[in-house]
Amino acid sequence: MIAQTPGLVNGGRVLHCLDPDAVGWSVVHQLAGEDKLMGFPVIDHDLALSLIHDKLGPHWKTPVWHALLGSKEQVLAACSMVIESVPLATGWSVVHHSCPNAAQLEQVQALNAETGVAPYPAYYMRSEAVPVLTTCVYDGAGDLIATASVADRYHRDSRLAGHMFAGMVSVSETKRGRGLGKLVNALALVKSQVQFGWTVATEQVAADNVASRAMIMACGLTHDAGLVSVAAMNSDETFSR
Repeated sequence: MIAQTPGLVNGGRVLHCLDPDAVGWSVVHQLAGEDKLMGFPVIDHDLALSLIHDKLGPHWKTPVWHALLGSKEQVLAACSMVIESVPLATGWSVVHHSCPNAAQLEQVQALNAETGVAPYPAYYMRSEAVPVLTTCVYDGAGDLIATASVADRYHRDSRLAGHMFAGMVSVSETKRGRGLGKLVNALALVKSQVQFGWTVATEQVAADNVASRAMIMACGLTHDAGLVSVAAMNSDETFSR
């Protein structure tokens, strides 16, 4: 159903809705009720909260992240500067996975979990739902020290056609303070543009996450006031970043 419905998005961890009117609020209500969760990405803040509380109910919680966007041109230019300014140490390597094997999956999921990022499911990382690129930086011993992902998750007939979603940035605690977060994010953005041909990059960040915001903006994305991504929740569950 999701693949044939431009207004729905498989986000791996969350089902998102881009166009609830086109999908039909009865369908949105059913799907959101099943998971007690529904994402509404890249949308005006006031509009999103009004729709959720009016259509799903005033008791639904609405945690919000700022949505950051950047055109292909501005993102690639910024990422080129990042890649030039943050050299890899001798013996370190970069590998881009579109269908990681079991060991590679476990490494990425473990590093995500260690850094407070809810990992993508294995099937999603293997590009079985939508094309996903996972970029990994390994040290000289072959240990994973940084990772980021890009998902080409938006339908070509949706309002976010040509956009993609980047994120899942995790850096090993022992390797922080070297600029690895912005480097692995930049590497993933550049490689994914070649692979997916996106025209607009999107990421999201909590309003109080200063470090992640700086990392994303270093890669050429900016936040337009009022533009957010919202999770409608009807449970006591909390979101990691």
